Amino acid sequence: MSTEIYYFSGTGNSLVVARDIAEKVDGKIISIPAVIDKEIIKIDAAMLGIVSPTYCMRMPGIVERFIGKLTNLQSKYIFAIVTVGGIPGDILDRLSETISRVGGNLAAGFVVRMPANYIHDANALPLFLQKRMFRKWEKRADEIANYVLNGKSGRMEKFNPLMTLLFSNSIEKQYLRGELNPDIDKNFWADDKCSECGICAKICPVSNIEMVDGRPVWQHHCEKCLTCIQWCPKEAIQFKDVTLKRKRYHHPDVKLSDMLKRDSM
Repeated sequence: MSTEIYYFSGTGNSLVVARDIAEKVDGKIISIPAVIDKEIIKIDAAMLGIVSPTYCMRMPGIVERFIGKLTNLQSKYIFAIVTVGGIPGDILDRLSETISRVGGNLAAGFVVRMPANYIHDANALPLFLQKRMFRKWEKRADEIANYVLNGKSGRMEKFNPLMTLLFSNSIEKQYLRGELNPDIDKNFWADDKCSECGICAKICPVSNIEMVDGRPVWQHHCEKCLTCIQWCPKEAIQFKDVTLKRKRYHHPDVKLSDMLKRDSM
């Protein structure tokens, strides 16, 4: 069965998930930013996977726009995997509804915990906790791959309902305050450590950064993926002043060259 797995990733968590599953199901992975400018995205593969991070219990805007462009979904086996460092909320329900609107049916949805990368909210996790998550993922990858290879359906994973109840209101308030607004990037800036290398502009998945006189200037159509902050080799990019002393994070199995690729792998 031919399989295509489309992914969006800022710090590499979702890329690793997509890559690992693709290897186990003999599929190919395609970066969503590589195809997002197309008017329509026709799916010819028999199996479609979508791998996405979770932002404020929602899909990134680019993932929602991507799904809205999909065609030829009838009779396809569709599965989704969302990576999360906090609370996923009802993201899989939202994703399922979005797929339904374009004629598809989400057969299965999985939630995978990965180290949180919202550096403006908290520091990077200690390495021992990161490694524990990576080990758990290795086991889960086999489980998920076996499920989808067998064409099973009906599984839609939910997070701990008590934790969701405790934290969902505060996360929803973040969203309503404009946490995912495209102009959230007005809070980004580069400090004196900036070497004018331009990596931030090259790595931004939506070309939201332009280099002006050697310095990054944000263009206010931000996805809030934090790629620019987390991948800056000098740790020069900041969000307000809260990130000045915080440790950066990106997945250790992902290289800068992997993130710069915008075609299928």
